Amino acid sequence: MKSLYRQFQLNIQGKKLFSSDENILLAISGGVDSTVLADLLYRYEKGATKHLFLAHVDHQLRPDSAEETKLIDRQFASLGLQVFHTKWPLADQPVSGIENAARQFRYDFYQQVADKIAAKKIILAQHANDQAETVLLKIIRGGDWETVSSMAWSRPLAQDSAIQIIRPLLNIKKTDIYDYARARKLHWIEDPTNQDPDYTSRNQIRQIVLPALEKINPRAVENISAFADQMRDLQDDQLLEMLKIWIHRSAGLIPIKRSQLKEFELLLDNEKQAHGRINLANGFSLIKEKKEIKIIKER
Repeated sequence: MKSLYRQFQLNIQGKKLFSSDENILLAISGGVDSTVLADLLYRYEKGATKHLFLAHVDHQLRPDSAEETKLIDRQFASLGLQVFHTKWPLADQPVSGIENAARQFRYDFYQQVADKIAAKKIILAQHANDQAETVLLKIIRGGDWETVSSMAWSRPLAQDSAIQIIRPLLNIKKTDIYDYARARKLHWIEDPTNQDPDYTSRNQIRQIVLPALEKINPRAVENISAFADQMRDLQDDQLLEMLKIWIHRSAGLIPIKRSQLKEFELLLDNEKQAHGRINLANGFSLIKEKKEIKIIKER
């Protein structure tokens, strides 16, 4: 069985999530998930004090929320990491829809900090249990097969944004995160609202539904996450098929390998490469020019 740190390394390198010498911003809350991720990133990053930055929001929703700020500084600022803190003003907090409003405030803050430190990657600590909870919630709320898919390992912060949201723990279970935290003698704060099944529908999934499913099958979390990954793969296949149809309409029924379509998909996703081409059969080429794609035939 791989250690959690080794799995973390494989996730980053295998999925090319980020390099160990680029500026990255970790969203940290003081809970066990982001605390463990901060420790993993500190171990992984070359020159962590130069490239790893932390951003923390005190939502002021609990009397002890200020303790999270102190704990984060004591545990990570003491290592030489720069931590950016902010508070969500009480006057700005709505009576209803507080979860969505809090999320929007956090993401706005993360973008401000990322711009300040020239980071193109914001790292989140969502893990396999979060993945399973999200999938179950989508199914329960009536999602179709196109929406019941896994959270992506990486995605743009917003449409046309150069900043990416990165989730390097999506195949790591919560129990393994706790085991790692204890083994590394890390310190974190448990948010009691996360343990209250009456607080949110997600808590009901977390505290009641998933434990019941794990009694039926201890691998329930992994299996639900794997199912969601298959749904995402189906969506990707659909996109590749649409690209294939467009090529055939533009260039005729030329032979196209799946590997060529995947190669072009990677080229499209590569923000650092504004231009590129994939050679096809019969003298045709697929061209990427910034945000446009075209097909040309060499003379």
